[in-house]
Amino acid sequence: MQTSNIREVLGANVKYYRYILGYTQEQLAEKCELSPRYISDIENSKGNISIDTLEKISQCLKVETYLLIKIQKHPTLPKRVNMK
Repeated sequence: MQTSNIREVLGANVKYYRYILGYTQEQLAEKCELSPRYISDIENSKGNISIDTLEKISQCLKVETYLLIKIQKHPTLPKRVNMK
């Protein structure tokens, strides 16, 4: 089994599910009552995230919480997704 940094896994999954829903980082941040910078930091594997915030983001992305920290194979996304 391939191991990976949990922050990288979380960031890739948040970005992927956000892309699937067609949200910008700003839109996701607004829905989750977080700052766009915080969403950017999560997607770029920076900083820490609480369990409560993880759950809030999963609800906004309409996925089970565990899917955000599960290693998954997603198709390659554009470098910058859903920009205004």
